[in-house]
Amino acid sequence: MRWLVLFGLLLGSACSGLIMPPAGDGPDDDDERIPPEGRALAPLARRLHPQEYANTVRDVLGVTLTADELARLPVDRPVRGFAHVASGQTVLPDHVRAYAALADAIVARPAFAEFLAARVGCDDTSPACARELVDVLGEALFRRPLEDASRAPFVALHAEVVELGADVAEARAAVGAAMLQSPGFLYLLQDERTGEGTRALDDWEMASQISYALRASAPDEELRRAAAAGELQDPAGIERQIDRLLADDARLRELAARFLRDWARLESLPDDDGLRAELVDAASAYYAERLARGEDLLGLLGDGQVVLTGELARRYGVESRGEGLESYDVAELGRGGLLLQPGVIAGMTNADGGEIVARGLFLQTQVFCGETPDPPASLQEAIDEFVAEQPADASDRQIAEARLERAQCARCHAQFDPLAYGFERFDHRGAYRTMDEHGNELGTDGWVPLALAGEEADVPYADLSELAGLLSGNARVQRCWTEQQAEMLLGRALEDAQAPQVAALSEEVAAAGGTYQDHVRALLTHDLFRRRQVVE
Repeated sequence: MRWLVLFGLLLGSACSGLIMPPAGDGPDDDDERIPPEGRALAPLARRLHPQEYANTVRDVLGVTLTADELARLPVDRPVRGFAHVASGQTVLPDHVRAYAALADAIVARPAFAEFLAARVGCDDTSPACARELVDVLGEALFRRPLEDASRAPFVALHAEVVELGADVAEARAAVGAAMLQSPGFLYLLQDERTGEGTRALDDWEMASQISYALRASAPDEELRRAAAAGELQDPAGIERQIDRLLADDARLRELAARFLRDWARLESLPDDDGLRAELVDAASAYYAERLARGEDLLGLLGDGQVVLTGELARRYGVESRGEGLESYDVAELGRGGLLLQPGVIAGMTNADGGEIVARGLFLQTQVFCGETPDPPASLQEAIDEFVAEQPADASDRQIAEARLERAQCARCHAQFDPLAYGFERFDHRGAYRTMDEHGNELGTDGWVPLALAGEEADVPYADLSELAGLLSGNARVQRCWTEQQAEMLLGRALEDAQAPQVAALSEEVAAAGGTYQDHVRALLTHDLFRRRQVVE
């Protein structure tokens, strides 16, 4: 669109938000002692994830983007599995080009003109009409009423393109495309303010944060009304909006499925056997159904249930009840629960290295919120020698046990490998077997390493049912689950500085019942969600 050659000149430094890296998630924890109550999060600019971008354009302007159009956007680096966390985002020239192409496509759709026709009372190129146009589009796309400083560049852009000969439709399209490429639309922005201590997010910041947490989209009409009325400074007002949004069953299931796809790393599953869609859909349906029913989330680790298609049931070793998604009670087989969904097993196995290493690291990271550094380069030669020494017909567990006999390897592997021993009877796609391809008998026992168990010694388990009980009763697992729900809802990684808040929230959620709804109410009304540091 030729009118946009003026955009950079008119908006000046505002455009630099598109090429600057996102702000960090907060100061380094070593900079100062963490106060007992924890440290508030720093303000953050987080770019909309592609799905959030698509949902926003659909819900605000009525424009539905195709998968091919969204595929123009580069993929961000997931942080602990979550694709929308700010610290995993970069902004590349490819982003700028993609946003420009998408903006042009959006304003060319009939729905864009219909949106404006229904809301802008004038239909000319006068300065007064330009101001009304900018205010209508600005509040819709920037998710708050515009102030003079934010309004002025777009009013100026409208005047410039009109002077160059643009008609009403062209001028409106130029303004709309410029706004769709501006930081005010592409980022969830929280103001940096000077002073001491912390500040409460304003009502419009809260409306956006609540909406993108629970809807992955812009605030709806009721949230905008509540923000304008000043109702989102009060936990009671926030809870009213939470209860309203969680009552939307379709949105709740969509949110649950999004969490599980990220947490279990389902988006990266290969499809060599043609089962990827079934693995993802079955695992998502299991989690979403139980979340919607208000079940204790940690109780899902050992609930004895799985959701399977006909083909997945046959591979799982149970009699199929049909080709669609069906819930199976497999408690007597010791195979049910969140971690025993075939898709989750496939997600935790989908990494380089043996199954035990991949699964152990997944459990340590995603269930205990622990971290293990990559092996130093100086050990690579020893690792290669160890691998070459292993018999060709050795089971993955036999190799793992030999690895633990080497002090250099055991230093790290002893912290996570034994967590995965009990999953040995499931292959890399969640199919059940009792022997591997070499005829080795596969076991079900292992142990939770003492550092993760919170005990003075390793805690053994005989089978996966016992492991599920150990995990669901583990305080560190409970805190980790709360932390990951918070990271999902906030769209940012937490640090050691927020550990006190997470610990308090975890206890509050457990006392309330431990459901997803309990997590949401506790998190979204807590100061961790509602307050930010100010810049001194």
